[in-house]
Amino acid sequence: MSHYDPVFVEIQDLRTELNREELKISGDIKERVKNIEELMMARERFCADHTSDSSVEVQAIANETLDHPWNELFQEGKIKFNMKTSMMSGNVTGCFLQFLVSSSKAKTVLEIGTFTGCSALRMAEVLPPDGKVTTCDFDPYVVEFARKWVDTSPHGNKIEILLGYAKETLPDLAKKGSKFDFIFIDADKKRYVDYFKICLDSLLAQGGTMAIDNAMFYGTAYAEKPRGLYGDHTRQFNEAVKQRQDICHVLLPVRDGIMLVRRKTDIHG
Repeated sequence: MSHYDPVFVEIQDLRTELNREELKISGDIKERVKNIEELMMARERFCADHTSDSSVEVQAIANETLDHPWNELFQEGKIKFNMKTSMMSGNVTGCFLQFLVSSSKAKTVLEIGTFTGCSALRMAEVLPPDGKVTTCDFDPYVVEFARKWVDTSPHGNKIEILLGYAKETLPDLAKKGSKFDFIFIDADKKRYVDYFKICLDSLLAQGGTMAIDNAMFYGTAYAEKPRGLYGDHTRQFNEAVKQRQDICHVLLPVRDGIMLVRRKTDIHG
């Protein structure tokens, strides 16, 4: 979580500033700021250490993702977007998704934003034998990468990967009458509002749940001086969720923020 949290980044910047000799800051103050930074990192490590491990197959995908030359591939024009390893769902997020999917007894899952297939496989692992994850991504290289690696798992046959831009794939699924018990959105932040609306209005099954990742996006959703990209889009998405009167929603500070959404009719007795 640390590098997603603007507080952590500010503390790092403050430590650097306090170490300037001409400021003559006392050693005690420097030590206290250092302790704050270390406590935040310790909390993150503690959560990671007390979360169930991923499967061997998921860990293999994670390792290959971390070692892959994404920047070189982008420079060579082999991928459409300069992929970052931080786009991969980490173990805490992956395990959280498994809890959500399994506890909801979902059989059909829609994922918007495949990347290398870690989260798709995590969710497929907890589906029943006749369950299915439909995941989509716009880049042919990463779709091929994900297909290769999820197929190393006995749960790979539960995963369908659709190649194409979500702005086209989602309306196509809606026209076919497809419905999903669980929907996970983790894709282009500029289109989060559009994805949220079509998923809620046309693709989410009765009794279903939606989870939207990066709902705080490096603090851009709430910081007065947003860091990073997509600040306006992140805020617009959160406001669009807040304005809906037909849903219940909760924003959790897991990793970079996960928004959970359900219809009121599926919650209230």
